[in-house]
Amino acid sequence: MKHKFKIILLLILFATLAVMSYSYSHLPFYPSDYPAGPSLSAGDRVLVIAPHPDDEVICNGGVISYAVENHIPVKVVVITDGNDTKTSALVRHNESINGTQVLGLNEDDIIFLGYKDGSLNNLLNYHWNYNNPYTASDGSKQANYPYALQKNATYCGSNLADNLRTVITDFKPTIIIYPSGDDEQYDHQATNGFVEYVTTQTGYSGSKYTYLLHLPPDWPSARSYYPEYYLNPPEQQVGLQNGPEWFVFNLTSYQERLKEKAMLDYKTQIPSTSYLMSFVRKNELFGHYPTINVSQSNIIIPKSDYTGGSKVPVNLFSDPVGDGKYQGKEQSLDITTVGMDLNLAKSWISIKTRDEPSPSGVYHVRLNLFRPAGVERAVITVENGKAEMQVESEGNSSAESIPLTIQNNTILLEVPSSLFTDHPYFTVNVDSIKSGAIYDQTAWRVVKVS
Repeated sequence: MKHKFKIILLLILFATLAVMSYSYSHLPFYPSDYPAGPSLSAGDRVLVIAPHPDDEVICNGGVISYAVENHIPVKVVVITDGNDTKTSALVRHNESINGTQVLGLNEDDIIFLGYKDGSLNNLLNYHWNYNNPYTASDGSKQANYPYALQKNATYCGSNLADNLRTVITDFKPTIIIYPSGDDEQYDHQATNGFVEYVTTQTGYSGSKYTYLLHLPPDWPSARSYYPEYYLNPPEQQVGLQNGPEWFVFNLTSYQERLKEKAMLDYKTQIPSTSYLMSFVRKNELFGHYPTINVSQSNIIIPKSDYTGGSKVPVNLFSDPVGDGKYQGKEQSLDITTVGMDLNLAKSWISIKTRDEPSPSGVYHVRLNLFRPAGVERAVITVENGKAEMQVESEGNSSAESIPLTIQNNTILLEVPSSLFTDHPYFTVNVDSIKSGAIYDQTAWRVVKVS
């Protein structure tokens, strides 16, 4: 009996050790097996774009510190006023000045645009034109901060794009660092869209890296202050078709301590107990989203090949499963892949969801189509079993119904191929909405048509 008891104890001990060993091995004590990046050299000029005053340091403090140490020029653009009702815009402005000064930047290295906190998704998708400005809760339609880059800047997407274009043209960065399009905070996601728009329109040829900040509920792991850990990519965003390529930027102990000190200067936003202290790690994490190449075929594919279910457009890219504000609870609104076939007469766009598309959901495909004469903006809306495409070009707007087929978990849209004529590049994003709330949205992706 005693011998049997010892065997049971040993089995329990071995099982406990195995569980502890497995758990320990999954803690981020060791650096990720990803290439180093961004690679900074003496000839570089680094532009960090932050939606809010503090994003520049939380995700990029180590890169900024390294650049300052090595005399590499750095500019920071803060897009919104950060006036999130917890404090004032002036306090947020001063926190950015003080925090970045800890890293070695001067006040004139920080450029403030002064758009309203929480407004960027509206500016990008609904209030693009000057004749339809966004109205803030205080009734204002223009930036009225004395420190803003453009005095009395109109709250519209076109104006914000012009501001970013001015900064990039004047500073001539070789590296731009900006938010990931897979970030679940709306200002961050919209900032990604603005940067992709401006860099594609201007033919920017430098390097671009994205940073990820908001991905609830359990990333970063562990979600607390662990300066001895490394920051690893979220598992659901690794290995996606045409997904982000991941890079790690390792920090010295000095750079890590300096970054922590700078973060704590944002007193209204980052108390020592904040989960944001999870970003004080031995490295910073960056992604690069490659340009997606598609060919416009001269082969005429019969419509029946699609509507009959024998053909599906080629996948452009995948979107992480179970992401979005509602963490995949509405599988009919959880976008998994976006596909496209461009052909001589007709073209097709597909949206796949985890479950059969919701009859009460609204799905959008947003396109910015770049041609020498200007940019066309197209929005395809799928709602109540119908699809409509609205196109804006040079101040003119047109709308038309387009054929829609829903097969199992796939939305299939037939669009005129003329939409893609003479457009060597376009950017595309897809979202799903229910009761006015965004459930899921993809990153903005740059597509080259050959």
